[in-house]
Amino acid sequence: MQAKDVAIVLLAAGNARRFGSDKLMADFEGAPLGSHAAHALIGIEAAAHVAVCQPKAAIAAVYARLGFDITENPHPDRGLSGSLHLAVEAATKTDAEALLIALADMPIVHASYIEALIAACSDDVVASFDGHQPMPPAIFPRSYWPDLLATAGDAGARHILANATRLAAPEGMLRDIDTPDELAASKVSLHRIDRPQ
Repeated sequence: MQAKDVAIVLLAAGNARRFGSDKLMADFEGAPLGSHAAHALIGIEAAAHVAVCQPKAAIAAVYARLGFDITENPHPDRGLSGSLHLAVEAATKTDAEALLIALADMPIVHASYIEALIAACSDDVVASFDGHQPMPPAIFPRSYWPDLLATAGDAGARHILANATRLAAPEGMLRDIDTPDELAASKVSLHRIDRPQ
């Protein structure tokens, strides 16, 4: 799969209840937490770059400045699947052959790893793998989009990813952040992972 044939969608509409404040605007290495994944993604040539955000979310302005199209999720309480449905709807407006889903609260994922996911995709779903379970970022060929639209609740595409091809990631890269303590731990992980020059 070539990147130009992929719609890249960043999911950023979670409620962050465990964090206790606006998680995606929290400082991480001198920039909003939610901006790091966006910076990694926007430099990849793609059929579209879309961010799914809550209405009036502060991070949406950051994404818009970077060049993302903003899709609002007015019902974040319905769970992750609602954002997945909006991602598929955005992708269907393009000529993309696949949809790459990334999460805004995973700030350590490198663009080079995303590019490897895209290159590994042909006819099957390809999921990231941390050594324990398949997870986002993940790429879904167009033939799987109806399956994404059939998801419900907060489990999202977990059952689809269970059978996906897995691409191992460097240790710590797939860390997501749900609490302030995890934010601090992720800063440690960031400095343990070699960043590409």
